[in-house]
Amino acid sequence: MSERNVPAHMTATWDAATSDPDPLVALGATRALGDLLAAWESKLVQEAMAEGATWETVGSSVGVSRQAAWQRFHHDVDGPFRDRVRREMHDLRSRQRDERADLVERIKSEARGRRRSAR
Repeated sequence: MSERNVPAHMTATWDAATSDPDPLVALGATRALGDLLAAWESKLVQEAMAEGATWETVGSSVGVSRQAAWQRFHHDVDGPFRDRVRREMHDLRSRQRDERADLVERIKSEARGRRRSAR
């Protein structure tokens, strides 16, 4: 597990939410902090799953069932994996296309060579 650094904007938002004298500024900062904490929570779930946690243990940590944890976080966890698989499939298809084109060119070249030698 690596050390986690709290982003500066999260710290600044916390400071505004807890110490700004204008209650409307503090209220807006509190709303923004909620969004930042949700993103932080998703990041922690990704870390936990990468280290072998199950949906049951994630759910237990946040006080919900494994099904509720999956429903809430699976897009955050599966998204990066799905994106990596798509990139790898795209790269694989590109290599296959290139190899197929090279093979067709070699076959055509050999056929031309055979036709010339048969004359």
